Amino acid sequence: MKYYELFSLLKQNVNFQEDFIRVDEKLEVHNFPFVSRNSPILPGEPEHWCSEHDFHAKAVFFQNAAINPGPALDVHDAHVSENIHFRYHIFKPAKTGKSKNVILFFHGFNEKNWQKYYPWAYRMMEITGKTIVLFPLAFHMNRAPQSWSDRHLMAEVSTERKRIYPDLLSSSLVNAAISTRLHTKPQRFIWSGLQSYYDVMQFIEEIRQDKNPVISPEVRFDLFAYSIGGLLAKTLLMTNTRNYFEASKLSLFCSGSVFSRLTPVCKFIMDSETEQALYRYIVGYMETHLKNDPWLRHFLSPEHPEGWNFLSLLNYNKLSENREKLLRCLSERIYAISLEKDTIIPSYEVVNTLKGRSRNIPICVDIDDFPYDYRHEDPFPLKEMINNEVDKAFSETFSKLAGFLA
Repeated sequence: MKYYELFSLLKQNVNFQEDFIRVDEKLEVHNFPFVSRNSPILPGEPEHWCSEHDFHAKAVFFQNAAINPGPALDVHDAHVSENIHFRYHIFKPAKTGKSKNVILFFHGFNEKNWQKYYPWAYRMMEITGKTIVLFPLAFHMNRAPQSWSDRHLMAEVSTERKRIYPDLLSSSLVNAAISTRLHTKPQRFIWSGLQSYYDVMQFIEEIRQDKNPVISPEVRFDLFAYSIGGLLAKTLLMTNTRNYFEASKLSLFCSGSVFSRLTPVCKFIMDSETEQALYRYIVGYMETHLKNDPWLRHFLSPEHPEGWNFLSLLNYNKLSENREKLLRCLSERIYAISLEKDTIIPSYEVVNTLKGRSRNIPICVDIDDFPYDYRHEDPFPLKEMINNEVDKAFSETFSKLAGFLA
């Protein structure tokens, strides 16, 4: 089946409303509810407690004071119900028993629906024979309030941002919500990343306790990540909590760079003021924020290896020895495809991170190019005049990415 036909088939049939969907003779889709127990780490609580270390801390409310996010976006993150109660997709080979081989599938930044990824997950399932779990990151996909996707409201937010910041670049109704929220409190990027990590670990624990009817508690996990999802996937692999990822492999697509080497200013991702605010927070003044915020300092310290490893993936020049040591140990289990014309996560920055400063980490990074116009956020455009070229590029790309995990 051609890429466009596969996309159309899956778009018409897959949804979150039904618990079970039989798509064709190869694929069945299961939707399961999930309740995150990890939202208390997020901004919004007056004080915090880490039960693992019996550590208490009062909340430090760093905020860019000049920004008024408005009532729809100025929320207590820890209490956003959509981010706590949500559903996830499972793409499973039809008529098979409980899956013992699963690929965790992570998406990109500022994504609001899974449709683009349906053919990717289908083809990965088809090639590997493994079950694919499409797990949403915190405040993404169906984990965000509907108001953040309201076209009229977000157009007003974007217009107001352009009025306040006359030199603003790439503001749009698509990125207005995430731009405003991260511009107001850039630490949200870190906390939502950590919540995503803990939610995945909670999901795995529930699988191990045999709480999912289609996945075996004896499951082995592999990982696929696109774009910013690579930060989560690498953190999981580098930390290897309870040896859950001891033998896991990771395929990266348009992904692999540390955060500080991204160029995410784009109408689909974030505007220029937000990118600058994030860069100042994470790269320019992180040490100051760690000094002033005991809760942040605790979770990004060696006491929490997952936070320490995540921190090493934020700034190229910080904790590089720790990052490169772990990547070298994992080198045979990581494979990446980067695209030559990707301006958001440039291929040379993927190489800089995955192969290290001295280019002596033997992680395989393929730099591919497609014979049509594409963007980071849309590598396989749905345009009739280039259908054959897109289908060929998609097939070759996912044959390699899935083949590595097969």
